[in-house]
Amino acid sequence: MQEVTKELQPRWNAVIIDVLSVFIRICEAQGLRYFCAGGTAIGAVRHQGMIPWDDDIDVFMPRPDYDRFLALAAHSMPEGYEVLSPYATKDYPMYFAKMCNARTTLLENERIPCVFGLYIDIFPLDGACDDVETCYREKRRFKRLMNKLEAVSTHNSFGEYVGLLAKRREWGRFAVKTVAFCCRSWLRRWLLKQMDSIAYGHDYALSSRVVTYSGAYQRQEIYPKAWLETPQMFAFEGLMVNLPHDYDAYLRHFFGNYMTLPPVEQRASHHQKVFFDLDKRLDLKAIKRILNLKK
Repeated sequence: MQEVTKELQPRWNAVIIDVLSVFIRICEAQGLRYFCAGGTAIGAVRHQGMIPWDDDIDVFMPRPDYDRFLALAAHSMPEGYEVLSPYATKDYPMYFAKMCNARTTLLENERIPCVFGLYIDIFPLDGACDDVETCYREKRRFKRLMNKLEAVSTHNSFGEYVGLLAKRREWGRFAVKTVAFCCRSWLRRWLLKQMDSIAYGHDYALSSRVVTYSGAYQRQEIYPKAWLETPQMFAFEGLMVNLPHDYDAYLRHFFGNYMTLPPVEQRASHHQKVFFDLDKRLDLKAIKRILNLKK
């Protein structure tokens, strides 16, 4: 794994803050709604910028705005930036989108052959049914499908793959992986269709609750839409960014007393990085060559 050192942290942050600034300009020009989410929202309120030990930026967009943004991104992104989504990017293992700096390189998982640049995560925010327990069951079903999407996108090394044949109890797993590999394009389309059927199940405009199906939290991802309406502006690393109108209710719902700093031992990034380059874009073959030289 490659580490973002204290020396590299300012450069890393500058790249993703720039991506955020371009994203905001697009949203403002096109009248698209967005909100800073999770730790990024905490950073805006508590630090007026990124949490000092964090190295990513998260935003979410109401489903109608998210879909419009992806449609725009398909043909009119500024030079040097790109948007990845499961609909348009081969082997992309997530349901949500990323907006990336196209002149940098990042490989997060050696088994998922999807190379992109330093990024911000963009999550779709969907309408939810009024009953929280019913919505939570839908979210758990969605999570199982998303796990399968990641599994279909994962490639074992040839040695690991053939090694499954050495143990009789792994023969079934070998057969499943063989079928999944040969049919992965069809499987990806089928899984995305199943996930879309859940995500689009409740009209955003008519819903009183919202849910981030692809979010990492559980019931916390389900909450009243009224918390969002009429965003509040906060300073964030020299930018002005949108937070939910009732940001306090939103953040307490997710994190409890969010103004209290976590213990020192918990102040670390939770994102893995197999390889990154802040100066240029490399393809997977070049990355593997560099990684093999380091072994």
